[in-house]
Amino acid sequence: MRSCRRNLVLVAISLLGGAPLAAQASRLSATDDASRVASVLRAVFDAQEQGNLAALDTLYAGDSLIIIEGTGVNRGWADYRDHHLAPELREMKNLAYRPADLEVHVAGNIAWVSFRYSLHANLNDRAVDSVGRGTAILERQATRWVVRHVQTAGRARRVSDPPAI
Repeated sequence: MRSCRRNLVLVAISLLGGAPLAAQASRLSATDDASRVASVLRAVFDAQEQGNLAALDTLYAGDSLIIIEGTGVNRGWADYRDHHLAPELREMKNLAYRPADLEVHVAGNIAWVSFRYSLHANLNDRAVDSVGRGTAILERQATRWVVRHVQTAGRARRVSDPPAI
């Protein structure tokens, strides 16, 4: 009888303790996902800064990608790469393109990130020094996160803006 009571107590303790452990595991998983999402977005910035289109092939969602910059729209990675990004990167020298203040939110297989960015480059005969804000939407595909949508808007840096990132 004593053994039976002890087993019931152990079962009750494990059941009561299991809920907080499950919640903790869920929080850890969400934290891991948020970290992975932030890493993917930082990798996008790094690959663009390096002009590494092959790396971007693995970070963007192919034909389902939508990029909105200011009032311009590109639909699909090939459209964005061939008609916007690659020509722009060829013209830019000494590019520094950096994200900051990433706010990552994850809900299941979808994540969204709001961020600030700074862009410095030499473009033809002039220096570009701009700041902006953006939002990215990522989707988990199997075991990895890919960028499905990015919208950014920027302007020339003002004296009152925070220092370069």
